[in-house]
Amino acid sequence: MLLNGECRDFIKLIKKHFKYLFKEYKFDVVHSSSARGGEHCLVILESKDCRIKFYSSQGEVNILFGTLSSPIGWEDVINGYRFWYYASAIIDFITRTSVDTAHIFSKVRASKSEEEQLKDLSEKLYPLFEDVIQLFREDNFGKWLFDYESFEEKQNAVIRKHLERLS
Repeated sequence: MLLNGECRDFIKLIKKHFKYLFKEYKFDVVHSSSARGGEHCLVILESKDCRIKFYSSQGEVNILFGTLSSPIGWEDVINGYRFWYYASAIIDFITRTSVDTAHIFSKVRASKSEEEQLKDLSEKLYPLFEDVIQLFREDNFGKWLFDYESFEEKQNAVIRKHLERLS
């Protein structure tokens, strides 16, 4: 597969900090693209069980998970249907961690490099990765979505309440 030259450095950082994805879980890079001269990079990894979307946008790194049928592209939601799920929310769901609004809003102010962000995400994800893969396998995907959506709505309510107090 021909990889986008503008995202080569981003792919190198992914391979450096997520070695376990390639060695233990046999993920491959199946897509890369960029926008605005490399200011935004999108990289999709795929294994036999699921897909992972990495994207960098103006220095902010995000990781999302999808099934093998999740479309390859920038969009997470298409025609009102969500195909991709943010890693941080999935980690909170698996660990049943309540949203920490103070941490979220302090994180916005603290600027870390793409490499530091990838390293942090990799370290948080590694011990839970078996659980994540199980969630996104095609044969299991629908079984947990209702619980996840309920969990996510409760998390969002806490964030909204925090924002209301700030205004």
